[in-house]
Amino acid sequence: MRIFWQESMCLGVPALDDDHRRLVVLLDQVCLALQGRNLPGAGRAVEEFIDALGLHFAHEERLIDQFGGDADERHRDGHAETLGLVERLREAIIDAADHALAITLASDLITQWITRLFHHDSDLVRHLKAPSSAGEPATPAAQPAERPMTRPRIS
Repeated sequence: MRIFWQESMCLGVPALDDDHRRLVVLLDQVCLALQGRNLPGAGRAVEEFIDALGLHFAHEERLIDQFGGDADERHRDGHAETLGLVERLREAIIDAADHALAITLASDLITQWITRLFHHDSDLVRHLKAPSSAGEPATPAAQPAERPMTRPRIS
């Protein structure tokens, strides 16, 4: 199982898109190491993924704090759920050296991450871009390009 970035995954907020692009690359590095049965490499990759994910979630939560929204707690709960799954993956790789469990958890993480990107993060971006009372988007980000959202390539 692998995951590859596709431009159709862009949400139209460059800073978030850059975060997401980096996270896909890092998650793919975990998957590539697992595919090669390289648990030490997977351990290093998952630690780097965890660090980047923490920074990304902090970034999103600053945006939520700044611009508010109805789905604040749901979005934060999603972050906590994802972090829990990533921690289980880290434990399977580093603490238990359980390759089979790590493969299962990595696959689950890819599925969860894609779902959150296309639903929760898309909802967050729509909220951030909703016009304010002054008629301006809530964030200064450019409007997203109109293109269909397609699933990323997974192998």
